[in-house]
Amino acid sequence: MLKRGNFTSYFVIFLVISIALFGISKTGVLNPVTSFFQGGFVPLQAGIYGSFSKIANFSQSSDIKLLKEENINLSQKIVNENNILQDNKALRDQFETLNPRSANLIPAQIVGAPGFLPGISTPETLIIGKGEADGVKVGQAVVYKDNLVGQISKTSSFVSEVNLVSNSSSSFTAETLQTQSLGVVKGQGGGQLILDNVLLSETLEKGDIVLTKGDVSQNGLGIPQNLVVGRINSVSKNPSELFQKAEIKSFLDFTNLTEVFIVANP
Repeated sequence: MLKRGNFTSYFVIFLVISIALFGISKTGVLNPVTSFFQGGFVPLQAGIYGSFSKIANFSQSSDIKLLKEENINLSQKIVNENNILQDNKALRDQFETLNPRSANLIPAQIVGAPGFLPGISTPETLIIGKGEADGVKVGQAVVYKDNLVGQISKTSSFVSEVNLVSNSSSSFTAETLQTQSLGVVKGQGGGQLILDNVLLSETLEKGDIVLTKGDVSQNGLGIPQNLVVGRINSVSKNPSELFQKAEIKSFLDFTNLTEVFIVANP
């Protein structure tokens, strides 16, 4: 058996050699032969790292190691149980929502938000963990409870991209709940929405709810009617213009969503 003192000495020698080789490689002297020797140095570096780990843990008793392992397993169990509880709550809340019917929904976890930086920018698109293999198609609506989140814009076998309602490419017909005024919801980017193309003869009121009018194609793809878009925050009406418009605020905080639902059959 290798004594601890001898083991430490060999480790120090290998460590010095490794540092020396690393320093020489930074000077560029070894560039012509780097690719040739790289495969040989990787096992050596892995061995040194493994040896260092062994020395670092040499003084730890088996009881301490076991306790650490149990703590890691326990923390993972807590995380898993918490994820299950959140998923079950999201499913229960959605299935208690009458519009759209739960039988027509495909639950999907949010796995990404390209370009989103907390505190700096807002999401424009979401990546969800369901794709063509799950029956997801471009054009399908995405909801949370009875609120419209956006539409499927791209699909692959196992993931899909969702354009949020506030995305600048988003546009669909809508009407207000109280006054039944018709218009077109247009995403402005940065989480902003407007209800545009509303005739001056129509009535827009601050605080009124905006609902989807329904934009479903013959093949069943599109946005169903009576989904909640948001609430009117302000109205802009100029008698010299042909249309009036209103600023809308969604009830959803897209940055806090973890699961959404795809409307498979409106």
